[in-house]
Amino acid sequence: MTIKQLSHVSLSTKSLQKVVNFYVKILGFKILHKFINKNNNELYGLFIYCGNKTFLEFFKDKQILKKKAYLRHICFEVKKIKLVAKKLKKFDSKIRIKRGKTDNVLQFMTHDFEKNLIEFHQHDKKSKLKF
Repeated sequence: MTIKQLSHVSLSTKSLQKVVNFYVKILGFKILHKFINKNNNELYGLFIYCGNKTFLEFFKDKQILKKKAYLRHICFEVKKIKLVAKKLKKFDSKIRIKRGKTDNVLQFMTHDFEKNLIEFHQHDKKSKLKF
């Protein structure tokens, strides 16, 4: 099996500070990575370690009320991303493996049969996330 485990659940938030107050200060989770816009140095997301190689990912989103949803995507960590992408291309021919903008993790996105967004990623030597 090329899937190692559930890696993270990605959620939208109106306030990254409230995320920090609850998940970091109250629950004791740790911020592993900050997503910062290179153009204006603005913090737009957090990658929070929950233990046992599981994470919550939050992105600031002003459009939450219009979407009526906080779940952005779920992510599975894989051993061989090229093999997983090849297997899924029969369902989604647009799959392209790329690197994350700030964490440099190998990744691709697709949808399941109900149109839920799913990310697959693989850590390698170029990835900035170390745990």
